[in-house]
Amino acid sequence: MKCPTCRVDDVIEIHQKLPDGTEIDFFSCHKCDERWWDHQGREIALADVLELARRARA
Repeated sequence: MKCPTCRVDDVIEIHQKLPDGTEIDFFSCHKCDERWWDHQGREIALADVLELARRARA
């Protein structure tokens, strides 16, 4: 995986599963500290991740 900002290959990926079964992938670049999230193959904003987590807890 390449960072979309600096294009370096030094990216960490963390797969997470919310209590309701929703799967989210978190990515972080070690070089430029860019962070992004993916849900069902689409990049999503942090606000959307938080909303999914909030709904999963309800």
